Amino acid sequence: MTTRSPDPDKREFVELLRVHQRIAQKVSSIYAVGIADRDDLFQEIVMQLWRAWPSFRGEASFATWAFRVALNTALFRKRRAARGRAPLGQEMLGTVPAPSVQDPLEAREAAELLHECIRSLPEFDRAIVLMHLEARPHSEIAEFTGLTTGNVDVRLHRSKKTLRECLRRRGYVEE
Repeated sequence: MTTRSPDPDKREFVELLRVHQRIAQKVSSIYAVGIADRDDLFQEIVMQLWRAWPSFRGEASFATWAFRVALNTALFRKRRAARGRAPLGQEMLGTVPAPSVQDPLEAREAAELLHECIRSLPEFDRAIVLMHLEARPHSEIAEFTGLTTGNVDVRLHRSKKTLRECLRRRGYVEE
């Protein structure tokens, strides 16, 4: 847990964001398509994190709080776009081989393929998978989504099956 003074401190925020920027990057890569859209969503998430920063009380870790803000921002943006409004401003799968460290292009392609498959999941399941990939406990996922931990387990199991099938259809995972 992060304890902090009631006054928002810009330096503290910038340092925490620097350490945890991967959260905003992951949410952006899952909920946006194309480089420009990802960059826009990333900037929107950072903006929302800064706006919400004064309300961060340290009851949860900064990473947990930032993840919730990032995910809510992405979902709100998606809903807004669906209504025709402009936006506001490998372990899990088991069968996915780890990309070669020597081949960054292969690693990028594998990550993009996985992101495409995750984007094909229903919106709610995407959020669950993303939280799982962030190593969030199932109890935290359940609390965030309003599901039971058993329902989270079932949705993850089904999502893993769907993702394996998506990767298999694209020739990345053998049968």
